[in-house]
Amino acid sequence: MPYNLLVDPLFPVVRRSGRTSLIRFTELTVADDPPVDFCWPRPDFNIASYEFCIGVLSVALSHISASNTVSLEDLWGNLPTAEDLASLVQDIVPFFNLDGDGPLFMQDYEAFSRTEANDIDALLIDTPGVNGQNKNADLLTHRHRYPAMGRAAAAMALYALQQFAPSGGAGNRTSMRGGGPLTTLIIPGANPGNPSTLWHRIIINVSQNFFSWDDPLARPERVFPWVAPTLVSDKEHGEREVSEHDSAVHSAHAYFGMPRRIRLVFSNEQGFCPLTGAEDRLVTGFSQQPWGMNYGVWRHPLTPYRRQKESDPPYSVKPKSGRFGYRDWVSVTFGQNEGKGALALPALNVEDASGDRANMILHVYGSSILRVAGWAMSNMEAMSYLWAEQPLYLTDDKILEDRLRNTAIGFANAGDAAHIILRSALREALFSDSAKPSLDAGLFDESRMAFYENTERAFHRALASLLEKPDQERAGLARSWLKEMQKVAGEIFQRVLPAPGRDPTLARRMALAHGHMMAGFSGWGKAGERLFTTLQLPLPEKKAAKAKTKTKTKEKKS
Repeated sequence: MPYNLLVDPLFPVVRRSGRTSLIRFTELTVADDPPVDFCWPRPDFNIASYEFCIGVLSVALSHISASNTVSLEDLWGNLPTAEDLASLVQDIVPFFNLDGDGPLFMQDYEAFSRTEANDIDALLIDTPGVNGQNKNADLLTHRHRYPAMGRAAAAMALYALQQFAPSGGAGNRTSMRGGGPLTTLIIPGANPGNPSTLWHRIIINVSQNFFSWDDPLARPERVFPWVAPTLVSDKEHGEREVSEHDSAVHSAHAYFGMPRRIRLVFSNEQGFCPLTGAEDRLVTGFSQQPWGMNYGVWRHPLTPYRRQKESDPPYSVKPKSGRFGYRDWVSVTFGQNEGKGALALPALNVEDASGDRANMILHVYGSSILRVAGWAMSNMEAMSYLWAEQPLYLTDDKILEDRLRNTAIGFANAGDAAHIILRSALREALFSDSAKPSLDAGLFDESRMAFYENTERAFHRALASLLEKPDQERAGLARSWLKEMQKVAGEIFQRVLPAPGRDPTLARRMALAHGHMMAGFSGWGKAGERLFTTLQLPLPEKKAAKAKTKTKTKEKKS
């Protein structure tokens, strides 16, 4: 019997009791000690499992909604049984065989002949490439970690590669979101003692768009590219580019993009999978051909995007190698106009949760968090895996939602203005006017990271306070935020600067720089004016009077 991803055990999960087990897709909704999260030994497999389940449900629900009324609220409020889930996905089960005869999940339609097999762990994005191995650069992530995998792990490795694929050399295409895209997931509930069920974590991220889709199974090759010959993208075929509105693809194809032409190599022997511990038929390698599907412009429902200008097509947000701070959080949660026409766009699932679905989450769990994850890449090399969780402030009050958004964006921009004041003070204290130090490295980069990290708790505390007491004055909240930023900047200034000792020039520069910094945090100077304007606080009286005089002079001249 072929191994089928919707029928056979696939997901290692942790249950509410803390017990772990390997379950089938139809067991996601077990009511007795329900699963609460995936627990692969790799974070990218956990995120890939979410995307897989969200994609499967999106296709299945869109398919049945063509002839039946489907309510996401019902699926949220009434836990489906295993039989219900089996019935829901029964029409797409034939497309999810990993081995056997016929089309195979995420694998090229035709088997390759005379192609050398790669090691199975080369499917993993963090496995060093040929160049890294030749240079013996694989010190932290070793080559040949897994001589074989069970079919469940091999399936998830294959799916993760296809969804997050970086550039891979000539003809090896990147994923439809580019290499190492950022994924954002809504995780209902923020109480570790009473975690939300895995079912609720999955269904809340299913896009509302599926209600408007045409039946994806009318032409299944538009959704599942492995059921038809690959749309090859070499020069002979014009390097064809497939975009979201191409007639060759369905909107649900977003969850099942297949840029790489791969066929798995199966052993006839049984063995224990090193990732799941389950005994199974082993997958020992894979063969590959270049020039798979070449993806153009897409808006994936689980990824935030940016535009450089309003007329430009969107491009996916990629994780940074460092931490995920509140400035990043503001962009992926609320989106914002970043100046000069640049625009940050939250993922569609985040927009859904902040809109009509907020009530559903608040009614059952009272709160929610935002989970972000993805590979930080440097071309073909994986630098690190970003995994972060931050609060998601939900309300069913539209006016309060707008206040939260405006306050979050304004306070984050004020953080940038405050950091510039700190950076200028450090430069003034350490260097002469004629010096041109790099402001993006060394001490300046360290102080920047320290400033944002040490003000993050106060930033979220301010938003939580606004959510709890929506009638409070913005000015009071802004002054508290200003005071916190000034305190952190002062601590960093004192900590990173050397003791002047008997150097009077250095001591004088440091004293002047500190005075200028404090003046900036009081609203003086161009930097201080920018900070106070961003916070919507009144400028110091003399500056305000001077500004008023300038306005009157302009009026007289006109």
